[in-house]
Order: sequence, then structure tokens, then C-alpha cells
Amino acid sequence: MTAGPSPAEARRVAVLVHGRNQDPGYMLEHLVARLDLPDVAYVLPAAAGGSWYPGRFNEPRERNEPWLSHALDAVDHALAGLPAERVVLAGFSQGGCLVADLLARTPRPYAGAAVLTGALIGSEDDVTEVAPLAGLPVYMETSRYDEWVAIEYVKATLQRLKEAGARVELEVADDPEHRIRDAAVAGVRALLS
Repeated sequence: MTAGPSPAEARRVAVLVHGRNQDPGYMLEHLVARLDLPDVAYVLPAAAGGSWYPGRFNEPRERNEPWLSHALDAVDHALAGLPAERVVLAGFSQGGCLVADLLARTPRPYAGAAVLTGALIGSEDDVTEVAPLAGLPVYMETSRYDEWVAIEYVKATLQRLKEAGARVELEVADDPEHRIRDAAVAGVRALLS
């Protein structure tokens, strides 16, 4: 799904990845509408059946295959042909985990990236080598009480991205709800601006 001007005419392009049991409509309502940036093109890939992979993000990667590989390919396909330096890649929840994974495994010189209530995919035994990120601005937002993505995974991901050279900002809320908060909208808006 797309929204806004064509990517060729837009000032920036936002590739937005939805969470589990959601679809692009969720991102349109809870992020795009609140961003209120009419000069940005939005590209919103969709997961078959509303979920990118069946298990939890912190399970061994092989338990989420082949769906995980298909999900990463789908987001890669959404990025195809877009000039990375004009793209802000952002995801929420399961989509945030996919964004973190893409940054680690297939980095590009994006304008920025946002990991909203997300973390690197895989168990502690799955060592994800994070490729050099050369100053990439990354915004992360989560709740210290989130039941889906525990704060320690978010902080571990932040550390791995920083070690790879990304410039990472993390905001932590006390709100227990699993949702896209106002701070997350502001953080994505700052990357797009």
C-alpha cells in the first residue's frame, strides 16, 4: 500500500512496517495521520494474514522460518528502487523487530530508521553480527512495562546498534499499553524532517 505523493516527487520516503495482527491500515491511522507530513511518500508492506512470522522475536530464528525470510524479503521488496539516502525505515512491534534485523544484516545509507517497541530477532544463541552503520540516525521508543518486547531486549539492541556506529536515541515510557505513543510519532517526524 502507498500513501502521499509518488516517491519520485516526495521530499522523503517512509517505509513503514506494521506489527503482528495488524495491516498497513494500522500504520496509516496510528502513525501516518499523526505525522501530518503531506510532502512524504509512504510505502507500507503487508504481511499475509497480518503477521510477519508465527513465533516470538526472541525464539531461535529457525523456529520462525521460512516466514522470517519471506518477511525480510517483503520489506526488501518495498525498498527496491528507492534511493536509500531519502528513505526513513520504521516499524512497530513485530515490524520494529524486522527493521532492527534489516539494519543489522543488510544496512544501507538510510536517512534514518525507527525501531518502535522492537529488538533484534533471535535467541541468545543466534548471534547477529551487526554490520557497520556509519553514523545512521536511529530512534527507538518503548515502554518499560511492555509485555511483548521486554525492555532488556530493547536496550541490548540499542547497545549493538551503537557498537556498529549508529547514532541511537531511546525514549522509554511508563505507559503499559502496547501502542504507538506520541513520543514515537515525534521521533519519526524528526527523522523525516
